[in-house]
Amino acid sequence: MTAALKVPRRAALAAIVAASVLFHLKGFASPLLDYHYHRQTSTAAIARNYHRDGLHFMSPRIDWDGPNDGRTAAMEFPLYTWLIGALWPIAGLGVLWGRVLSLLFSVLTAVYLYFFVARDAGDEAALYAGLIFTALPVEIYFGRTVQPESLALLATMAALYHWDRSLERGRSWGHWLAAVVAAFLAVAHKLPYAYIFLPLAAQAYLKLGPRMLRDARVWIAPVAAALAVFAWYHRASTGVYVVPTNESEFASLLDYGRLGYFVKYQFLSRYPELTTSYAGLLFVVLGFRDLVWKRGRRLYAWWLLAVGVDIVAGGHYTFDHEYTSLPFAPVNAALAGAGLAWLRARAAEAPRPKRRWALAGVAVLALSIPVHAVFRISRWYKLNFPYLTDAAKAADAVSASGDLFVCNQRAASLCLYYLDRRGWSWDVEERGEDASRKLLDERIADGARFYFSGPEGAFADRRGAFAAEFIARHPLVYDANGMMIFRLR
Repeated sequence: MTAALKVPRRAALAAIVAASVLFHLKGFASPLLDYHYHRQTSTAAIARNYHRDGLHFMSPRIDWDGPNDGRTAAMEFPLYTWLIGALWPIAGLGVLWGRVLSLLFSVLTAVYLYFFVARDAGDEAALYAGLIFTALPVEIYFGRTVQPESLALLATMAALYHWDRSLERGRSWGHWLAAVVAAFLAVAHKLPYAYIFLPLAAQAYLKLGPRMLRDARVWIAPVAAALAVFAWYHRASTGVYVVPTNESEFASLLDYGRLGYFVKYQFLSRYPELTTSYAGLLFVVLGFRDLVWKRGRRLYAWWLLAVGVDIVAGGHYTFDHEYTSLPFAPVNAALAGAGLAWLRARAAEAPRPKRRWALAGVAVLALSIPVHAVFRISRWYKLNFPYLTDAAKAADAVSASGDLFVCNQRAASLCLYYLDRRGWSWDVEERGEDASRKLLDERIADGARFYFSGPEGAFADRRGAFAAEFIARHPLVYDANGMMIFRLR
């Protein structure tokens, strides 16, 4: 059998870090108006409030709850958001620190993946795994967005790595504690990442066998992490809704009415297109055959199964949000790295006249992964509502910083973040004109002084019934660059 390629670890890690930085640079400094702008501006608004309100970790605040009056936000564990707020004034980067942190966490995830795979499949497969991970479409894009997925994914890889180390002979308490903290951070930032407990349990059984049932540390670890998660969400559930924090809110998101269609779409379309690429899928199959079937590294099968079950259990929520497929990226990359190493070795064993062509074919398959990513997610970088980049100037031209706004936008945080104002937001067409009239009167009574709308929706045709009535009742005080601001009476 052909020997594995020898790549010094420093060189391998340098290549992985460089590739991760390179792949995440596109759109790095763009406004938060690209794909999933609603989640990014929600995170950014809370981070900005941390910066302005004194970095009180336990008191995250939102902009879309009127004057707010000190009410905290019902949200996931806010370490990622708090860090952006803490870094906000440094070098004048502001919200760009969110992208910097996401990039850093993505790089560290790839590094953890390298060390984890190297223990099971060798350094060559680990190098390929790290590089493939950075080139997967779902990781390229969501690995640099301003949302906590990057930290949650890093925490899952850290939990797997440190838990594996803690189960070795000698039983390091440092690795055990790191695994517990990492598991907490993963699930506390993204509840669906609770899937991590299944591969962690599988790790314990595969390492210790039935002895794990008598090992107190194996039982205390998941209980401690889960209790800490429960404690945070129990506290957060009393705040203003940002993400689901109780049973009824979770149920409303899942919606299993079209589960068959969701599952078909997830695994026949999204899985190969976003989490492996088509050449990558071939490598995953080959890696599963070599690493799991032949070498008996069954942890990767449990890991892959856990993510798949999590995607199915998420129902409409995971169908509706592509970033929920991000947990597939490291396990797919691990298997694909092993598969690519196996295929490279087979190509190197080909007769000399054919060897060069065989190796070239393997290289073309590997390089097709980033090429696929470039074409698959290119539209995600397109900016939505570009006029909002000047919204703060428009608001400053007609209002004071403390004036409350109502916005004609479904994404509650979007316009208010760019206006740099507090207030409320809903879409008139979605809510209905009659309901919107009633709700607007209530918000005026609550202190709303201005109304903001872009050129779309109910105000696209100013001669429409709602727009004409609104303009007749409330004076238009700003009308430029696609933005309209009305003074509310």
